[in-house]
Amino acid sequence: MRPSYLFRAMQPLRSSIVRPTSTSSPAAHIYSAISTPIRRLNSTTATPTETQSSTAPSTPSVAPPSLRNYPYTLKTGTVVSVGRMDRTVRVAHRHTMWDSHIRKTYPKVTTYLVSDPKNSLREGDVIEFSSGYPKSRHVRHVVERIIAPFGEAIEDRPAVLTREERDAERVAKRTVKWERREARRAEGGEGQSLGGQEHVGRIRRLVYERTGAQ
Repeated sequence: MRPSYLFRAMQPLRSSIVRPTSTSSPAAHIYSAISTPIRRLNSTTATPTETQSSTAPSTPSVAPPSLRNYPYTLKTGTVVSVGRMDRTVRVAHRHTMWDSHIRKTYPKVTTYLVSDPKNSLREGDVIEFSSGYPKSRHVRHVVERIIAPFGEAIEDRPAVLTREERDAERVAKRTVKWERREARRAEGGEGQSLGGQEHVGRIRRLVYERTGAQ
């Protein structure tokens, strides 16, 4: 007889091996393992609902819907063209492009139309500009600061407007426009606009209704 067979014959039978006994059945362990995370989930999700309902605004904002904060990203570029358009320059932004077929990055230059509210930029300046607020149909970027001036010093140029100053100008222009429209309504006998606020779009109106209902 081979040694492996002899060793296997000396092993005890599987039925004679003593196994630990438990008072609960396997189904009870499975049920407890499933129900415990569910109870924890129910206990943790009830509190945010209460906090959301308490912090939800009951009435829409008084500010006009057009004066909202746009998300933006910061980019760096070089001014390549100045003077062709009033308060608008062309900026070359150098970045890399990923080719999914070759699986390699390549350098690329993208030209943007950037708003310059005070005509502070000169050709050759290295600037930081941001996206977000659309000035016109094709101009959707605005200068944030001058990183490295070219030629004329920064002190001899008009100051670049900050984001807070640009927002203040937008509010002032919107207020003047609102007053002119209300004056025309009063002269025509139409009275004040509904609710004393500007037109609210369908999506924003639905958001106001749902947040107010909560």
